[in-house]
Amino acid sequence: MATTIINNYLALKNALVEDNGKKAASSGKLLYDALGKYEISSVPASKQKELKDILYDAREHAEHISENGNKIDHQREHFEILSTDIKDLVVITGADRTLYQIYCPMYDNKKGGKWLSESNEIKNPLLGSKMIKCGSVSQVIAVK
Repeated sequence: MATTIINNYLALKNALVEDNGKKAASSGKLLYDALGKYEISSVPASKQKELKDILYDAREHAEHISENGNKIDHQREHFEILSTDIKDLVVITGADRTLYQIYCPMYDNKKGGKWLSESNEIKNPLLGSKMIKCGSVSQVIAVK
């Protein structure tokens, strides 16, 4: 289970909801460290290469977020991509809680963006206070 990764991802998401780039940067660093410590031998051998690639990519995005505490828009760009990596990771490793994938059609000049949340209540980390309630649940990822 990727409990520590999920906890740090959600802390990062909540910092972005609050428009707090410095807090997002420190959560990004914790996430970066947690991704680096994940033991891939805990998943079936057939999934290890895919998981290794996901972890590598996710670490890169978490690192960018951690190094850009004064550039919240840049953090949000990386967070949106990171969210796909974390979803892919959870599909492989399982989760200790139900997660909700939320889609905001307004993000990135109406290209849209997704993130994971611990709640089905919409609090948008991609747009923050500009459009805090923009989004809807697109998928429920149940505990396995």
